[in-house]
Amino acid sequence: MKVIYLHGFASSGNSSKSDWLREQFADSEFEFVSPDLPNNPAQAISFLDDYLGRLADHKVCLIGTSLGGFYAAFYGAKHGWPAVLINPLADVYDLINSAMGENVNFATGESFVMHRADADALTGMSEAMGKPAAASLLLLDQGDELLDYSKAIARFGSESRTHLFDGGSHRFDHLPEAMPEILSLIT
Repeated sequence: MKVIYLHGFASSGNSSKSDWLREQFADSEFEFVSPDLPNNPAQAISFLDDYLGRLADHKVCLIGTSLGGFYAAFYGAKHGWPAVLINPLADVYDLINSAMGENVNFATGESFVMHRADADALTGMSEAMGKPAAASLLLLDQGDELLDYSKAIARFGSESRTHLFDGGSHRFDHLPEAMPEILSLIT
């Protein structure tokens, strides 16, 4: 099975979280991949349509954080793949309202602009999103300072096995504790 990690907005496929996950899967039968998604959501969606579309007949598990969690929910439902949603974006307007205009990629330092086309692409995806895949896991830190965890529970909780951790942050500080749950979803 291929395990694909989808990073959050203005991040990269070589974040500390993806590096940690890569180590966890290094000596397993799973192939771990963490692609760099384009900074702009419209371009990222186009990239994922193509990249994941080529894997439609493969066994895949998606793991995504923040905006990557939103993408994981969408593509997991679309392809019937298990998905792990870590502090996922549930309401696209939370991102649209805070990120329109100039932004900087935290990992690369690259500047980019979030345009109306990006907002429209996210809104369209949100409106088209079905329920999460039957095999989905929702992992949340109550202390997430960027996204309201209750929105994620409202949007994804009824269809997902949910674990809400005390404290933590948007970075999701409980990944080591959650790893057995992630492995139970994909094995």
